[in-house]
Amino acid sequence: MSLTMLICLLAVFTGGPALFLSVLSHYRRLTVRLEQHGLRAQGKVVRVNEGRGKPSTVYYAFRPPEGPELSGKFDEATSVASQRLPGSPVDILYLAEAPEQHMAVGMGFTRGLYLLVMVPLVGFAITGVLSVLHAYFTQLNK
Repeated sequence: MSLTMLICLLAVFTGGPALFLSVLSHYRRLTVRLEQHGLRAQGKVVRVNEGRGKPSTVYYAFRPPEGPELSGKFDEATSVASQRLPGSPVDILYLAEAPEQHMAVGMGFTRGLYLLVMVPLVGFAITGVLSVLHAYFTQLNK
């Protein structure tokens, strides 16, 4: 294995997971900000697209007091989503300084989900780096 190949593989095993982890961290931080500092608004269900063998998508709209109507969506188990009818209420959290940042209450990127994705991702990166380094240095010793 050449030094160039070593550098490329190390970049893949560190850069890829780091990039993905930064995106996940952004969504986790947004969820925390909404949960801690978000204002509540009452929205309404616009429609529900029932998934076949997967979660249903619930579309909602709400109007913050200081701006135009905004819309969003979230995925929910079909058994629960099928009970939501157009026009039924849904609680929304939004940021006063950026109302376009919003989510339905309880639908954010939870700590548990973040850890469930992050731990294997970090494990993948560590295993990949160690494997590449082992292969490189084993080859040098021959």
